[in-house]
Amino acid sequence: MDVASLHAPLVRRTIETINAGRLDEFMALFARDATVVDGPPYHGHAAIRTWAQRETFGVQMHIDVMHEKNAEGTAVDVNVTSTGGYSGPGTFLFTIGGGLIERLVIR
Repeated sequence: MDVASLHAPLVRRTIETINAGRLDEFMALFARDATVVDGPPYHGHAAIRTWAQRETFGVQMHIDVMHEKNAEGTAVDVNVTSTGGYSGPGTFLFTIGGGLIERLVIR
């Protein structure tokens, strides 16, 4: 599935910033009090930035979207490749509010 065809613009921008290696732009998509759940929860910008640098941007992650799981486009099945982190299938579940990511659960 082409990332450009995703229904949720915020989800599309999230995947694009990861694939382009743009950490600051990625962080700008999150609410200040957002939470990322990737095993343990990471709450707030400082914790999410540390997680993202270690688990996503530091290992040059690339995400291919396999399909959207809901009509809103806020749940997507993905295939992930990286140079030293996780590689394989997964699901990203986004909670969006006020035009920003409030919660991202990675399974």
